[in-house]
Amino acid sequence: MKQLAGSYKLDEALLKQMWFQRSPNNVRQILSVSGNSVALDDLADIADKTVEIYPNSHSVNSVQAAERSDIGSTAMFQQQLTELPNQLASLKATIATVQIRRPRSPSRQRSFSRQRSQSPKQTFGICWYHQNYGAKARCRTWPCTFTTTTNDNLGNEPPRQY
Repeated sequence: MKQLAGSYKLDEALLKQMWFQRSPNNVRQILSVSGNSVALDDLADIADKTVEIYPNSHSVNSVQAAERSDIGSTAMFQQQLTELPNQLASLKATIATVQIRRPRSPSRQRSFSRQRSQSPKQTFGICWYHQNYGAKARCRTWPCTFTTTTNDNLGNEPPRQY
């Protein structure tokens, strides 16, 4: 590298760094323990001896070419991706037509002003059981002011107060 530099004066630290980066991996591993205090010529001698001891330590970095099946699957994926917006638009249209055709459920057709069902007239002082079942009720809630009439007991008993 010094010979290639020719008349140019390069800093030895820069030259050492460039040489170190271009040396084989196993040589770099061994030279990394030497530190910065060793001269470049001495590092070159150590590197030569290391290559003599480990001659077949070359490594080749290669890139694996993509297989045709990978390329085909990529193209198929891109095609599916381009069809996706059309399918989405079709689904939206289908949903819209289904919503137009389908009548709303009865619970949703109610008007906003719901009418209450007619409940029987409440009589105060009489419990719910007597209001619904009359004399047949077995009322246990107090106070209940229900009294049987002659129609309820058919005249067999005097009117009772519960």
